[in-house]
Amino acid sequence: MMLYPPEDARELTVLMRLSRELDIVGDLTATVDGPSELIAWVLVLGRPEITAWRAEHTGHRYIHATANRDRAPVRGMLTALLPCEHHRGFWRALGLDDLAEGERRTLKGTDLSSAWESMPITTEDIAPKPPATEEA
Repeated sequence: MMLYPPEDARELTVLMRLSRELDIVGDLTATVDGPSELIAWVLVLGRPEITAWRAEHTGHRYIHATANRDRAPVRGMLTALLPCEHHRGFWRALGLDDLAEGERRTLKGTDLSSAWESMPITTEDIAPKPPATEEA
């Protein structure tokens, strides 16, 4: 999670607050923080092309969902990108461990949903409980 957004993101936020409407003509990429956010984007995009890929030189892992839109507020290619270096369990659940640097694999929305459902719930996912009180 980013504490302080980069300067260009802050500028865009200010411009959006000053504007009555937003209509983007051109391509837009949104970087998401986790698999559930990517799945939400897939649902909103309808039938996007979903691709898992590894960077050629660094080997970093990514999954993106891309769809062409022709209505407001975005007219152009809309992409949601999930960097997967911190989501190796999700990558593994998708059966992508054998994907080599520079390779790509096409996925379906159901692949993402199935992988997400198979993920174990960790203690970080459970809400904290109030401390127990001692009875006298």
